[in-house]
Amino acid sequence: MRLSARLQYARLHWKRLMWTTVRDTLSWLFVMITVLGSLIAFLPKEGAQRLQNGVSFCWTHFFLFVLILVVLTIVALLVNWPRTKAVYKDKNTDIRVIVECCDLLQQKGTKVIHMVDTFDTELGRIISPQSLHGVFLQICKEKQIPIDDVLNVQLAKHKPLKDDPSLPGKTRKYMLGTICPIDIEEERFCCVAFTKLQPNGTIEISKSDYIRCLKSMWRNLADPRIRGEELNVAVMGNRFVDLPAEFSTEQKIDLMIQTFFAMAREKACCRTLRICVHPNNISEIDFEPYPVIIEHLAKRPVI
Repeated sequence: MRLSARLQYARLHWKRLMWTTVRDTLSWLFVMITVLGSLIAFLPKEGAQRLQNGVSFCWTHFFLFVLILVVLTIVALLVNWPRTKAVYKDKNTDIRVIVECCDLLQQKGTKVIHMVDTFDTELGRIISPQSLHGVFLQICKEKQIPIDDVLNVQLAKHKPLKDDPSLPGKTRKYMLGTICPIDIEEERFCCVAFTKLQPNGTIEISKSDYIRCLKSMWRNLADPRIRGEELNVAVMGNRFVDLPAEFSTEQKIDLMIQTFFAMAREKACCRTLRICVHPNNISEIDFEPYPVIIEHLAKRPVI
């Protein structure tokens, strides 16, 4: 039985998270065993000889070894089990911001889908099937949603920036941050022009474009016809987009939070913002101090 695009994306998400946990646990366990071996090596010569030669095998020693190994494994798991969530609630506005390693498609509320600025729907040549954009298009296909027709209806409300015949696929480019709300079986998705499609088929966005896009997106999402109680936005990864190497996951999250609160001073687009982090990037984030970091970012002046 073929899994749906949504289930395939969820399975891949948790598979990567578990692999990261197992890898870090095994590394930590190897270090602990190495340390124990080194301690034995530093024992007095007589004691080391007794450990190496003078102790005959018996089941008691075997079970003791297994017990030590199990205890070390449990400790390694506890140490390396990923902290995957940070929650902050603003005391003045009651707005909640959640930074979490989670599958965006499994969350309640409005789901933001990053798209190129032409709102292209061609899988393979332009859009990677493994990207969030690609998975969303596969969901539309499974649900028999005529996504091009739906997008065209929404885009008719917006004036395109220009028509670029050199682009592969669709040629009309729209302003970054342009929103196209789409309802699929009582689920609200908001397709957002988030990156710039280039004539050679690559996808790019500069840091300044990223900030302008976020500001425009928060402002458009605050429209009463679109606004919802919960909003889910994924952190854009570097895998499918050409971003500066120094533009880290934490920097992208910080800018999302800072621009969100800057726009919320005018009009908030939701009561709860969930920023969804991909498992591939979980090692780049320390979730424990994030509530304090979010509080600091919320008070910083407008960028």
